Amino acid sequence: MILGSLWDSVGTGLWLPVSILYFVNEARLLPGQVALGMSIAGIFGLFGSVLSSWPIKRWGPRRMLIIFSASQAALTLTYMAVDSFAAYLPVAIMSVLAARSGRVCRNVLIGTLAESEQRIRVRALTRGAGNAGVAVGTATAGLLLQSQADSAYLILLCGNSLSFLATTTAAWGVQRDTQGQFAQSKSEARKTRVVGDRPFLFITLVTTVVGVHDAILVIALPLWITSNTEAPEALMAVLLLVNTVMCVTLQLRASRNTESLTGGVRVLRWSGLAIGVSCLVYWSSMLGGPVTAAVLLLVAVTIHTCGELWFQAGSWGIFYSLAPPKRLPDYQALFSLVNVGSDVLGPVAVTMLITGWGPPGWGVLAAVFITAAITYPSLARWAEKLRVDSPTPAEDGEKPGAMQSIQGS
Repeated sequence: MILGSLWDSVGTGLWLPVSILYFVNEARLLPGQVALGMSIAGIFGLFGSVLSSWPIKRWGPRRMLIIFSASQAALTLTYMAVDSFAAYLPVAIMSVLAARSGRVCRNVLIGTLAESEQRIRVRALTRGAGNAGVAVGTATAGLLLQSQADSAYLILLCGNSLSFLATTTAAWGVQRDTQGQFAQSKSEARKTRVVGDRPFLFITLVTTVVGVHDAILVIALPLWITSNTEAPEALMAVLLLVNTVMCVTLQLRASRNTESLTGGVRVLRWSGLAIGVSCLVYWSSMLGGPVTAAVLLLVAVTIHTCGELWFQAGSWGIFYSLAPPKRLPDYQALFSLVNVGSDVLGPVAVTMLITGWGPPGWGVLAAVFITAAITYPSLARWAEKLRVDSPTPAEDGEKPGAMQSIQGS
């Protein structure tokens, strides 16, 4: 599964940087049409993935991951026939739906195959491999486009399609079939409904808010550097490189001791505090000359990336600790909505605050992230108390000590 994620991400790196160029130059779509299609597909994908829990429970995460990955491979090749917005939109929607649903399947499959203490390690290795794959794919795409080969777009498109088969093959190679693992009686299902788990809903909401930070590095920071600091524009490439290298090499280390509720809450709190502090350092970069600004921006990105690593690890830890084993698909499908923060709210929020409000916008972001950080322990105590006072049948099979006290976390 880790190797499958690596090759899948290489395909993403091949295609993502050139996709809009392909649709504008080859498919003859307008840039506005491509952007609109991507936004609509993103919304469908985010909320459509919530519905993926039903087929996962019925046919198992392994079988559905194979279906969704193979569908992505076929849909990617379909882009070659796109020559109008009417043809582009449905393919884009179905492709994003398959991608989001496949991600839910993969996370559920990892949760069912790995022991509780190994789940976070596998997720960390998968994410590290994914970041490395995207970097390799992006560099390859840049070299291929620089060569000005006539069939460059076709090669990149086919490479992306083939990469999805890596995930398909990886899932196919999983020997254990988890179909039927999530079967429950109607009474059990009523007692363990995810929509009735209010602490988990609030934790998902707070995590969605913290997820807004993803848009800072790729949207807010380039605008901030060019408009409000004396740092050279070329520094942005260095900052992205620092972020990528740290994400590839340090995710596993940042995920240590986060498999329990205590550990997940601890690093989520660190995450919000670190990202909040980084916003204040970003703000201060406007106060010095080119060298001072560059140093402050490098410090800010380093702190921000530490927060990003802790955010991922803590999110995995708190999710696996709170999700009842037999309701894993439902909880994962709902928790996938945290992507609303990075994909929908983030670009709007950081653009409005940083370009609209200017320097005070960083202060608002810092306050939001720090406030979210300090709410995690109380929310987790609430969730733990609910599970102690009202244990569900789905939780009876959990190992002793799976819910550790978070007092003092």
